[in-house]
Amino acid sequence: MPTSAKRRLASAGIACAAGAGALFAAAPDAAAIVKTQQTLDAAPTPVPTGTQVTFTGALTRLGDRPVAEQKVDLEWRGGADQPWSVSNSGTTDAAGKAAIPATVTVSAEWRISYHGDRVNDPAVSPVVGVRSQQPVGQRVVDSAAAQAGKPYSYGAAGPDRFDCSGLTQFVHKQVGIDLPRTSRDQRAALADVSKSDLKPGDLLFFADGGSVYHTGIFAGDGKMWAAPESGDVVRLQNIWTDAYTVGRAW
Repeated sequence: MPTSAKRRLASAGIACAAGAGALFAAAPDAAAIVKTQQTLDAAPTPVPTGTQVTFTGALTRLGDRPVAEQKVDLEWRGGADQPWSVSNSGTTDAAGKAAIPATVTVSAEWRISYHGDRVNDPAVSPVVGVRSQQPVGQRVVDSAAAQAGKPYSYGAAGPDRFDCSGLTQFVHKQVGIDLPRTSRDQRAALADVSKSDLKPGDLLFFADGGSVYHTGIFAGDGKMWAAPESGDVVRLQNIWTDAYTVGRAW
């Protein structure tokens, strides 16, 4: 028998004796043999800071066949120059799908990563960006705080001077909300909100004999942002009375 034929027979004998499992075990660093694909569905954006978002995706292999019961990681990073971190993990179901929840606290990029095994290649999904945004009420408060120290001037509506309703109108405009000019008209334009449901960013209206004479923006902890009176400036002040009504423009 030719020498080359003997070598082929010898090689075949070794393979048959070893078996497929032993072949994989003998080469743990060898590349996996089945290509996989990891997908990530679109996510809502922007979302209020602190919102829980469920990221969904599917893990498939050749012929779009599902890869079931595999661990996948949901990863995030703050920007393209930052490393990826694992937020949470999940397991694919019988259809190869995974649904992984995460709380969005900052604007970030997200992806689902599959690390592979001895048969299946690793795969990473396309990146999805989600922008974190403060709730509207908090943005109203932040906009009011940005006017701190600007002087009170009757009839002024900013950007350098304010009266009380000029301030509330201006800061709402900064977050895309239009309000009437005067505190009386603002009160008339907004539905009442229960004091038990009071939230930062709500408008507080103070009245004397039914006539509204002052308004401010609730900041939490018994305080509000306001342009109080002539000779004063926009500042955070204590709510000195409970004789007020509440309106919400957002």
